[in-house]
Amino acid sequence: MEELRLGDQRIRYDRESTAAAYRLLSSGCTDKCRCDGCRNFVLQREAAYPPAFRAILDQMGIDPKKEDDVHEIGVVVDGMCPYGGWLLLVGEIIEAGESVAAVAKDFQCFFRPARRPACFGDRVLAIEFITKIRWLLAEDPTA
Repeated sequence: MEELRLGDQRIRYDRESTAAAYRLLSSGCTDKCRCDGCRNFVLQREAAYPPAFRAILDQMGIDPKKEDDVHEIGVVVDGMCPYGGWLLLVGEIIEAGESVAAVAKDFQCFFRPARRPACFGDRVLAIEFITKIRWLLAEDPTA
């Protein structure tokens, strides 16, 4: 297990076990869901995750295209929609910390314990993120 500090949190993670678990998953929640919010996220997933966050995911063995959850967390303002979500990894929290880490402009993340799915074993963490992305769909997000 390797250690990672992100903001005031410190975790241990198992990159190989995490990557192996992702190989067992056919897709993430956003690819399975057909709601407008998920469709909008999938259209710009590449841009939604800044390079610094992608590097963290890669370091931990996380497949950035297989989110466990993504959802809108507010209303669209000036064409931008706030989103939250998380991806899973095999690991444990060593220092819980008290705040989120700013990884890039309008992008924050933090770790928390998680419970599923079984392919990740007994020591499952979620790396949660909060961001804003442009609303690209023709459908009105307030409808």
